[in-house]
Amino acid sequence: MHSLDDIDLKILGMLSLDSKLKYADLAEALNLSAPSVHARVKKLENSGVIGGYSVRLDPQKLGLKLCAIVRITTEGITCNQTVEQFAAMPEIEELHSVAGEECLLAKVRTSDSEALSNLLDRIRQIKGVRKTITSVVLTTKIDRGPSPFALATSNGQNRYMSAHDATRAQDYSPSISTK
Repeated sequence: MHSLDDIDLKILGMLSLDSKLKYADLAEALNLSAPSVHARVKKLENSGVIGGYSVRLDPQKLGLKLCAIVRITTEGITCNQTVEQFAAMPEIEELHSVAGEECLLAKVRTSDSEALSNLLDRIRQIKGVRKTITSVVLTTKIDRGPSPFALATSNGQNRYMSAHDATRAQDYSPSISTK
């Protein structure tokens, strides 16, 4: 595993907010040269810490207004035996194998409650699915991807970069809704 220092964490934090930031902008914010930042980013990419770059879509604007968490209990099969069937359902954003009474936890998005009902019917038709328990999300209070600082804080180190510390990443704070 690539050993991450404070500068790497700051680069990751800023790129996680805006992956289109130019090396010159990162360099200015971090008080480094652009070639130094470029070398660090390439090292993070080559080591797999940065696995790629993507576009964040707004589900509401795509018409996917209903988000739900589905807990799935299986019987007589392993969770791995159902993955391909779940992967064929585009409404499923995330699928996790979990410890506890349920075997799987799925985050799903649909256009409305009727589409959710149809999805749940399809899930229940999968051989070995015994039960589903669904919680409809009313509002999302925190919506963020993995934080490069979770590792630092979980190791008991105080390496967190606040919005104040990231001079060019003023909007560093995660998406938090107070609605």
